[in-house]
Amino acid sequence: ISNGIPKRMNDIDYINFISNEEMQRKLGPGNKSRSSLQMIEKFPKIKIPNKFFKNNGKLGLIDMKGVIGNAPETYSNGSVYADFDNDGDLDIVVNNIDEPATFYRNNARQPQTSDSAEQPNAYLRLNLTGSKSNPRAIGAKAIVFAGKEKRVYEKFAVHGFQSSSEGPIQIGLGGATADSIKLVWPDNTFEQVSVAMKDTLLNIVYKEGLAKFDYLPVFHQLQYEGAPCVDITSASGLNFQHKENLFNEFNREQLMPHMLSTEGPAIAAGDFDGDGLQDLFLGAARNCKSQIWIQQPEGKFRLSSQPALDADSAFEDVSATWIDVNKDGKPDLVVGSGGNEFYGGSEFQQPRLYLNDGKALIRKQDAFPKMNTTVSVVTAADFNKDGAPDLFVGGRAVPMEYGSLPQSYLLMNDGTGKFRDVSNINVTGLSNAGFVTNASWVDIDKNGDPDLLVSYEWGPLKIFLNNGGSLKEKQITDKKGWWNFMIPVDIDNDGDLDLIAGNLGLNSRLKASSEEPVKMYQLDFDGNGRKEQVVTYFINHKELPFASIAELSKQMPVLKKKFLYAGEFAKATLEEIFDESKLNAAASYSADYMSNAVLINDGNQNFELQELPWEAQLTSYRDAVVIDANKDSLPDLLLVGNYFDSNTEMGRYDADMGTILINKGRGGFKVETLNGAVLKGQSRHVVKLNNGLLVVARNNDSAVVLKF
Repeated sequence: ISNGIPKRMNDIDYINFISNEEMQRKLGPGNKSRSSLQMIEKFPKIKIPNKFFKNNGKLGLIDMKGVIGNAPETYSNGSVYADFDNDGDLDIVVNNIDEPATFYRNNARQPQTSDSAEQPNAYLRLNLTGSKSNPRAIGAKAIVFAGKEKRVYEKFAVHGFQSSSEGPIQIGLGGATADSIKLVWPDNTFEQVSVAMKDTLLNIVYKEGLAKFDYLPVFHQLQYEGAPCVDITSASGLNFQHKENLFNEFNREQLMPHMLSTEGPAIAAGDFDGDGLQDLFLGAARNCKSQIWIQQPEGKFRLSSQPALDADSAFEDVSATWIDVNKDGKPDLVVGSGGNEFYGGSEFQQPRLYLNDGKALIRKQDAFPKMNTTVSVVTAADFNKDGAPDLFVGGRAVPMEYGSLPQSYLLMNDGTGKFRDVSNINVTGLSNAGFVTNASWVDIDKNGDPDLLVSYEWGPLKIFLNNGGSLKEKQITDKKGWWNFMIPVDIDNDGDLDLIAGNLGLNSRLKASSEEPVKMYQLDFDGNGRKEQVVTYFINHKELPFASIAELSKQMPVLKKKFLYAGEFAKATLEEIFDESKLNAAASYSADYMSNAVLINDGNQNFELQELPWEAQLTSYRDAVVIDANKDSLPDLLLVGNYFDSNTEMGRYDADMGTILINKGRGGFKVETLNGAVLKGQSRHVVKLNNGLLVVARNNDSAVVLKF
């Protein structure tokens, strides 16, 4: 990538300078004077080396900085690829402004040492002569079959701005051998090319009357291990549409890395009407009605009118569970309220309990103590073995104070559906442990008591081991991430429960490690009575704010006086931007691991953390469910995710359309897309019904029913 023209027209300081009214008048129509040329001369100029990136074969590019020898700082804006020294690899000539061109010699086929016995990378060249109307055969394609690989090389002279390279098609083989080549001419006819030798030039002339090429058998025969998956939403009759309410959380807290107000909808499966079939609760956003869908014997769903839910449409429902709180044999409904919109002890932050009389839900008004948190999860288990299910309610955030620790609650049921807070009685380290994203109960130590798994943003994965109703915290891994969930499943079939954990993934500007973590500082940095969040990351081993000077100044106007120019801000250290004393006084959080992962249990609740394959790192996964995709003895998983409402500098996480993890044993997985169905949008939760159907709840979109 060449570094461009000398004048930096996108320089922030220049844009601010040229954008004021006086400068615009001088540069307006009829005012093309000498002063406008003087304005042009004020464009900043900076010389930097050109950039080289190497494809890692995993949809990623590796910066080759430090590998390119004698790389000069230039003003470059055009390049040509050609084998100037006839050694079989492509060299590069780059055009420079006001100085001689730069020649980059490619040494890929040169031995690393004089006595090296290593064979150089192999290559082929196709010199094409096309038809009379296209003698250079522009648009021809060479499809190279090398082992299990299929490579496509296309002949186009233009590869970039002010850059054109005309010559043979260069096929770099590395250490591979080309088994065969199909040459597709621009008119879509093709011929088979015989590959008798490597490191050679093949001259091929277009011939009329060749057969037409069919791309379908070559490129669209994916080899799925997973069984076909069908979207049966329409046939099922489940016509639920989640409509997110309009609330831009960044208007209230501009420096948040992502909004927390769009984490719904909730979904919960339970036999509401007692007919043996699992029915569905689907939660709505604020000012929309949550719904109950009754499953019919033929597998279809019908909407059940529930006035109690309609009356509570002002709540934002992000989590729910069916439990029989009063021991009458009918599952009741507990709903957690999120949205992060309400604050100050609003009633819309309260969880709700709806008692089930067999036909309708009736809200129990005195079920819970006063609770003031944005809820991320409600999950139930009889942790004290008294016959009545209890609850854990996870706190996601404190509204209007992202970075302040929310309160989570362990609630004990008295057997009638009235709950009391025992967070500081039966457990330590749970109520203010962090920013809870998800939780579930499971007996992971096999002592007969349900244990509590909790995932955290800006924190680790934890388990609260239950011993006779007393819960004790244990850290599953010391890796802190933006963890979204944990799913317990015996991955290796050894009799104990392992874990699949969803995280931010690796397709992000935020790169984290133990040495260079992503951090967040929270403090009232400007003394206006409101706490601000400063998210930092490392660039060239230097810790810097992720937000730009423009974003920071909107939240903290005092920085405009401290840094009159963006150039000054760009050169400043973190301690120069924010006083070191304030950084030391701030609440501080970090994340040093962003990979989606599997954790293998050694049988004693000690877990080995393993990164999932790169194909399962392309988005932020939000939930998963255990399936048997290929009818073997090992459990597979369906991962769902994506998240759109991030800071604009981070962009949307939208690379997933439904991912299957085919279990290959010993913690290894093959990653596949769904075999047939396509799952677009922001999937928040997925549940598996007892008849095998999968139901996916999507934010600001329709629910989806899948069948394997």
